[in-house]
Amino acid sequence: MATQVPVRAKGRPRSAVADSAIDTAALELFAEEGFQRFSVEAVAARAGVGRATIYRRFANREELLAHAMQQLDADVRVIPEPGDYWQILTKLLDDIRESSLDSLKSRIMIRVLSEGARYPQLRSMVVERVIRPRQARLRAVLVRGISQGQLRSDLDMEATIALLIGPMVWLKMLGLTPEAGAASTSSIVAALRTGLAPASHL
Repeated sequence: MATQVPVRAKGRPRSAVADSAIDTAALELFAEEGFQRFSVEAVAARAGVGRATIYRRFANREELLAHAMQQLDADVRVIPEPGDYWQILTKLLDDIRESSLDSLKSRIMIRVLSEGARYPQLRSMVVERVIRPRQARLRAVLVRGISQGQLRSDLDMEATIALLIGPMVWLKMLGLTPEAGAASTSSIVAALRTGLAPASHL
């Protein structure tokens, strides 16, 4: 029986270094110039790659920026299953708060807020690629809390998510040190626990 030779994919393999450079360049350019002046050519020049390198990966500037934006969610870690529930919830909120301290992310979100009305597709893309994944992670932890009896079964999920994330944005705006921010997060969760937990757990 003849030995089959594996079929190699056509073209050169993608470079992880180029991928990272393109994502970084795209985020920096968007933060500095906004969506109107954001272009494949400008990203290629900043990343030190040819336009063809980007077009092999993305069809247009929207796809390029959407992929780069998705990297903003990569630093919020997945919460492990075991452990004290309230410590797990506090750790997730700490991750969200700490990731918001990055100045590049702050400038990007300011751009999104200021240009979202003019470019609704930009706002929608950020909601889908950055905000919803974080909400989904938090929602999963809240659902776990309900199933474990740590949270009220009649919890308004969307209102609770807003109630938890809002203070993280506020703490970021105050410019607290990581140590002070972590202490504040713990205090906020402790204060909210009265309203979130069933009466039997208070």
